[in-house]
Amino acid sequence: MENLFYLMLAPWLFFVVLAITACWLLKLAKKRKGIAFAFGVFVQMFTPDPMVEQTIKMVQVDKRIVKEKKTQANGDKIKS
Repeated sequence: MENLFYLMLAPWLFFVVLAITACWLLKLAKKRKGIAFAFGVFVQMFTPDPMVEQTIKMVQVDKRIVKEKKTQANGDKIKS
C-alpha cells in the first residue's frame, strides 16, 4: 500500500523538481550565466529530432549547393 502511494506521488514530484529547475535556469539565463546556455545546448543535442530524414536531406542539399558554388568559383578563376 505504501509503495502505491509513492508511485502515485512520483509524477507530481518529478514535475515539481522540473519546474524548480526551469525557474533556476531562467534566473541564470537572465543574468547571462553560461550554465543556462550549456544546459540548453546539451538538451538540444541529446533530445531526438522528430524530423531526422528531412534534416538530413536539407544538409545534403546545402552541401551540394556549396560544392557547386566552389566549383563555379574555381572555374571562373581559371578562365580569368
